[in-house]
Amino acid sequence: MSENKFIPNLNVDTETKQQESPVTSVSKEDVVSKMLLRIAQYSVLSLFALTPIFFVPGLWASLGLGKVVYVLTTCSIILITLSLMALRSSKVSTVLPLSLGLYWFVVLMAFISAMSSGDVMDSLRGNYLEVQTVGFLAVLGLLMTVPLVFKASKSMTVKAILLFGASAGILIIYNLVRLVFGADFLPMGSFSAVTTSPIGGFNDLAIFSGLVVILSLITLVQLPLNVRLQSLVSILIFASILILMVINFFNIWLIVGFFSLLVLVYLISKDSFLSKEVESSVGKQKLIPIVVAALISVTCAVFVISGDYAGGAIAKIVDAEYTEILPSREGTIGIAKAVYEENAILGVGPNRFGDAWRLYKDPTINQTIFWDTDFNSGSGFIPTLFVTMGLLGGIFLLAFHVWFLYLGYRMLLKSDQDDSYWYYVGSVSFAAACFIWGTAYIYEPKTAVLMIGALFTGLTFVAAGQLLPNMTRTIPLVTNQRRGFFMMAIVIVVISNMTILLTSVSKQYTAQSSFNQVRATAESIEEFELAASNSYELYADDRFMIARAQIKLNEINGLLAKTEPTEEDRQKFLSNVEQALIFTEVALSQDSSNPDNHAVLASVYGALAIAGVDGAKEKNLATLSDAQNLNPMNPGYHLVAAQIAVRTGDFELAKSELSQALSLKSNFTEALFISAQIDISEENTVAAIEKTRSIISLEPNNPTRYFQLGMLLSAEKDYQGAITSFERAVSLDNEYANARYLLALAYVAVEEPEKALAQLRIVEETNPENQQLITLISQVESGEATSANLGFDTPVDEVEPETVEDSAVTSDRGEDTTLVDSVNTLPLEDKETEGVVEEVEAPVVDEETETEEVLI
Repeated sequence: MSENKFIPNLNVDTETKQQESPVTSVSKEDVVSKMLLRIAQYSVLSLFALTPIFFVPGLWASLGLGKVVYVLTTCSIILITLSLMALRSSKVSTVLPLSLGLYWFVVLMAFISAMSSGDVMDSLRGNYLEVQTVGFLAVLGLLMTVPLVFKASKSMTVKAILLFGASAGILIIYNLVRLVFGADFLPMGSFSAVTTSPIGGFNDLAIFSGLVVILSLITLVQLPLNVRLQSLVSILIFASILILMVINFFNIWLIVGFFSLLVLVYLISKDSFLSKEVESSVGKQKLIPIVVAALISVTCAVFVISGDYAGGAIAKIVDAEYTEILPSREGTIGIAKAVYEENAILGVGPNRFGDAWRLYKDPTINQTIFWDTDFNSGSGFIPTLFVTMGLLGGIFLLAFHVWFLYLGYRMLLKSDQDDSYWYYVGSVSFAAACFIWGTAYIYEPKTAVLMIGALFTGLTFVAAGQLLPNMTRTIPLVTNQRRGFFMMAIVIVVISNMTILLTSVSKQYTAQSSFNQVRATAESIEEFELAASNSYELYADDRFMIARAQIKLNEINGLLAKTEPTEEDRQKFLSNVEQALIFTEVALSQDSSNPDNHAVLASVYGALAIAGVDGAKEKNLATLSDAQNLNPMNPGYHLVAAQIAVRTGDFELAKSELSQALSLKSNFTEALFISAQIDISEENTVAAIEKTRSIISLEPNNPTRYFQLGMLLSAEKDYQGAITSFERAVSLDNEYANARYLLALAYVAVEEPEKALAQLRIVEETNPENQQLITLISQVESGEATSANLGFDTPVDEVEPETVEDSAVTSDRGEDTTLVDSVNTLPLEDKETEGVVEEVEAPVVDEETETEEVLI
């Protein structure tokens, strides 16, 4: 063995039999027990090998849920085999780390919080066993626990690390090649964009790449590799660095840069004062780690100091634009304060950050494009758990991490065991676990990354058991007949519960998968409705029932659009209404905390109100009020009420609802559109123009007010004035689709079709399937375009943030708010155009007026 305990001896086959002792006391002749132990150990090995790269083709039920099903299946096999093995053992010798016990207390606190949350199923399982659910937290606990079957087996631990390394290499090379050749290269029926991969989204890939860099550096430093193997590890490191350059995750650059600098300082100084004997020369084997660490440190420094410049240069080479927007620390703290005022001990309930966001978000978020975005996580995984589980769960979580850090300190710095191999395993596993748990404080890693962190946490416990022998405990099992019967009962309970759990989760997966697949591929409404019905029978998710209600609602609206309905149409209308009401009531019984369910029910009552059914309007308003109570800052419900009021001819009610909507969101295009149309229909445009101009003098940089003014001027045939207003709106908001659409109509009115087409082509990029837009473009091209009757609904959709798996939000559009923040460093070009507006000539105001404008 090497004299330096930091340089492990990998000749594990020459180790003594005592070091290969199994997790339980098993006689050498007990072939069955040995077989069961091997099954459990190789199942754990499969977790290290396949968790990063496993996926179900198509990803119909989400990538994360597919991985959870795989992990649960494997863990069930492990627990069942260990349970059977326990029946043949008189005692078990294993590691019982306090930090593992603290984590299971976290799971217990999460369960208690879920039971008191008011939305138990969302907290326990959610739709896809999201990372914030109690179920997923329990899965992480299992992954921390099952590696303990390795105990003192060096051969198994080295296999685990090698298999994970091979899996990491495959994943890194796969993603790097796709960045070079594009998303069409090996999509495997699942990854249509380069920003997604078997590990998850782009930022999850960045975390994984950072993990690979750190573990590879440790390997270069601690293992006595030859030059060829060092070169291979170095190639993997720089492939990971290239991926980090493309993704440009600032916080990962900080962590990787700090670690690489630490390694560089250690490597340079260890031969001078950290080593007993000073060596006069440095060979290639020692030079390669120094060079690699230095290059990583320099690269990280460049991207930390000037990531916008460097990111812009990379963006010109690789077409992989990606920016993820999440609530900032300030926004998350604001939600936490509001939640703690209601229930500081247990929080709002696991997996219910989205509900808390809707209830307590700052009203200023309404002035951004994220006004209708339900963020289901805060600034990080751990901060979100503090909101959802309250102080009790959060304190246990902190205690788990503090004690885990203390365990690592004792294991690596205070151990008196001179075993270089276990030092290497301990270093790698502890560094990996700390890295992933550390990123969980600043970001919410998705399923695969958190699972990898849990696995390495468990492997840390295994290494700690060898470096800190006093952690090992012997537990008596079948020592007499009474204990034997008791153990049999426990084994039966374990096998039964794992079978039930696995069956239940499999049904949830099948239900979600079949529903999503049919929704994307169904050729008829009937086929989709049947899929929703079948999925609900498998797993009672309110989304399936509300989908059926929306199908009926679309049919109801289609029947309402008929000018001369037949008796058959009337009967079909009543039948659809009855079914829609049933479906929404079932959905509400499953989840009454979801405002969307109330909104769909309100829409059904709205259709009845339009049909002239007595009392339907009152029920519509009451149901919308229920939705508003669950999402008080959302102006959309007032807009829906106004739309129903307009269609029933109640303009006064419509004005009142629009006023409330605009009080919540002053730049609400849809509300201003209806307001302008009401003024036009009531022949009140002159007064409305003066009022709008007065508002513009107070809000000179509000593009929606110029949009409203342009509509009113168009109604008065002042097309040149309208063009000026619409152009001003577009200059303030370059992605203002409705302003461009109406600007095009104004150009048509003044016979400038080329300018009109230019605007319409831009709108078409974000509304490619809008039939009204396609028709207008065709008419302008043929010279047949005339003034259109716009009605009370905006003609095109505005740009909205893109929601990706697990409800992360991506957008390349910056916003002037501190409530949300970009995870990725924006290229310099994007920063220069972010929020840029032309200067306007503002009215002269005194200091008091100016202060009031700032507050607005």
